[in-house]
Amino acid sequence: MARRISAASADTKRRLADAALDQFHLKGYVGTSVQDLVAAAGAPKGTFYNHFASKEDLAVQTVRRYSDTFRVGTLTDPAAGPAVERLRRHFEALVATGLSKAAQRGCMIANLAGEVPAHSPAVAAAVAEHLEKWTAALTSALDEAKQAGDLKTDLPSPDLAEFIVNAWQGGAVHAKATGSLKPVHSFERMVALLVR
Repeated sequence: MARRISAASADTKRRLADAALDQFHLKGYVGTSVQDLVAAAGAPKGTFYNHFASKEDLAVQTVRRYSDTFRVGTLTDPAAGPAVERLRRHFEALVATGLSKAAQRGCMIANLAGEVPAHSPAVAAAVAEHLEKWTAALTSALDEAKQAGDLKTDLPSPDLAEFIVNAWQGGAVHAKATGSLKPVHSFERMVALLVR
């Protein structure tokens, strides 16, 4: 028989997950301790291990949760409109997020990509999974837009998709390093030229 989870336990788990999203984005994987997570969540330290096997386990879940905010599934959903419009809306949402967070925090994926391979293969794999999923969805949408005649470019879709992902990640790192939104605006201008 499955163990019932109390409302208080579910609330503690949610607060820990929310704290992880904030702390890993702000301090990175290595810079965030379990103590940081429970303090940010306002939870007793002992409760952490009732909900998560380890910091690494929570970090993997957090990367997947953060990845969901990119809404890459809408890139390949024909019900969401023509592919070129899906691409434009996707980039507009990225830029809006970048303008609100990039200069202070960068992109959590880019931040973790720079540190986790040496510290956590599992978190590194979750980061790679996000990047591959995003690149594949962009490739599909770019191909579809080309086939519809809405996108005029001779650039191969996989190369263009990878370039866009890399430009976003590098721009987010640059924005964080300089405290400037200039890289986000540059990304916005260049993507508008590439996907028109």
